[in-house]
Amino acid sequence: MDLRKELSLEQQFELQVFEQQVQQLSQADAHTLLVKMRESMLYQSATFREILKDSWRVDQGFDTGFNDLLT
Repeated sequence: MDLRKELSLEQQFELQVFEQQVQQLSQADAHTLLVKMRESMLYQSATFREILKDSWRVDQGFDTGFNDLLT
């Protein structure tokens, strides 16, 4: 599956510009960038998880929700 085809034209252009910039990096700079990008992805994932937890009220637990149904 070619994920690039799923991107908007603006995103494809942004990716192409990024590719050109990365080609100019030294190996050490590319390594640093890769680690920072992974860190950012993990932070984004944790943030999305917290947002979903809050919006779905998962943090209240099953028992609280079940007890509310009985009253």
